[in-house]
Amino acid sequence: MGKIHERRLEQPTPNVSVGKVILDKLRQNGDRVYAIDGPTGNRMTYSELLEKSVKFANFLQKYGIKIGDRIGIATENRLNWLIPACASFYLGAIVAPYNPMYTEYEFQHVLSIAKPRIIFVSRRTENLFVKMLPKLSWKVELIELDDQPLTANVRTLTNILNNEPSVDYMRYKAADIGDASRHPLTILCSSGTTGLPKGVTLSHKNIMAFFTKISKPEYLDIKKGDRILMVLPFYHGYAMSTTILGIYTSCTVIVMPAFEPKLFLTLVQEHRITHLPLVPPILTFLAKHPLVEKYDFRSVRELICGAAPVAKDIIAAVKTRIGVKCVRNGYGMTELSVVSGLSGRDDDDDAFEVPGSGLLMPGFLGKVVDLETQETLEAGQVGEICYLGEQVMLGYWNNPEATRQTIDQDGWLHTGDIGYFDDKNKLHVIDRVKELIKYKGYQVSPSEIETVLLSHPEVKDAAVAGKPDERSGEVPVAFVVKQPGAKITAQDLQELVKKQLSPQKWLYGGVQFVDAIPKNPAGKILRRELRAMISKL
Repeated sequence: MGKIHERRLEQPTPNVSVGKVILDKLRQNGDRVYAIDGPTGNRMTYSELLEKSVKFANFLQKYGIKIGDRIGIATENRLNWLIPACASFYLGAIVAPYNPMYTEYEFQHVLSIAKPRIIFVSRRTENLFVKMLPKLSWKVELIELDDQPLTANVRTLTNILNNEPSVDYMRYKAADIGDASRHPLTILCSSGTTGLPKGVTLSHKNIMAFFTKISKPEYLDIKKGDRILMVLPFYHGYAMSTTILGIYTSCTVIVMPAFEPKLFLTLVQEHRITHLPLVPPILTFLAKHPLVEKYDFRSVRELICGAAPVAKDIIAAVKTRIGVKCVRNGYGMTELSVVSGLSGRDDDDDAFEVPGSGLLMPGFLGKVVDLETQETLEAGQVGEICYLGEQVMLGYWNNPEATRQTIDQDGWLHTGDIGYFDDKNKLHVIDRVKELIKYKGYQVSPSEIETVLLSHPEVKDAAVAGKPDERSGEVPVAFVVKQPGAKITAQDLQELVKKQLSPQKWLYGGVQFVDAIPKNPAGKILRRELRAMISKL
């Protein structure tokens, strides 16, 4: 029969809308500071976010936004990002956040998934969207989050709020969304292994389950008035959920639009940061950069690292250099509402020998199945890791086929990761079925880069894989078969990818010309053989 691993829930997750919960928390905290902009020091209180988000929800309602409509946000991190997000949650609209670094090619695809009616832009993304809108098959309104638009007919959020009549935000009610476990809250971009990103659809219940579990002291030692430094991009599930968790736990969130070493260190010291949610490249920075030793990290109680494996020696170096007692590693994926397991505070550093080891979060069932037979395996046996529970996504938006390939008929989500549970119920992840390249915490799909390479007329065949890299984790490297008589160079192909895709997908590992791409009889690329080829480079 095999073993099912379980962590029981002490109390059921409330069947309530995230919008209602946020409204209650914003009202309770009044003039307490919710968010501080790292670079400028500008502040936003809980009551200011409450007033502006309720005003904006009224505007959206008059505009005709209703339950189930999608609202896109394609900007860098900033305080007022939260105004349209919260307003959408109140109305039962669905938030679709996008990476502002995407190119037009990438945006064309991700926008066609959720088809948002309104998209929030910044000065960084506005021109690109103005150029793209006529090419979309549905009507989209742009609203600029920065105070000054670059285009005459684009409205700004500030302007809309200034012209909205004042509201009784203390009595405002969130829309009734019905069953919170069925109603979508957000559509996040996945990194599919079968090509372009898919829309991971998480429900209100999915995110409420994350909030209620992670905020328990044994998972996150988080208290009212704590200070979280958010440098991770809000469009990422890990960051968006942690930022809203700040409201749920009555904390202050210090927001950075991008990672700048000196500013990051200064903010930790000045704001006496208690919680640092990070990704491995920033951990490497803490372990190695000479500036780090000049700053005071004694306020930091929790340093949690997710999104990619962490090397054991990096963990040890970080602990020694900044004096943090424990660095904890989270295992999860967007499809599991961010996190399904966390290493314990008292785990020794061996927990990091393999990425993402740790105990299951409550409410999850975990099992490992044989890759061939799908039979459930015993503790200690290696296979594909699968999960069942209330944090499993609703599915991929408008993509029943991809959903079926990931969630089986019994509701188990197949992660595409290879590993085992030990006899203490601890998870050990040792490899990936999915061949995603982990570049600086980004998940990069090889097939997305392959599609771009294959669009070149002089490329006969192409395959992309991750090459180990000390600074970035992995960098994409391409193997290319030229058409007979082709004159194309490695540099031409690197430029092509640069033009079409955002920086994390560029071919930092270079281009290797080969006679043939290793494939199985069914034509599937043998990525293990690619890895063997990389090891010889």
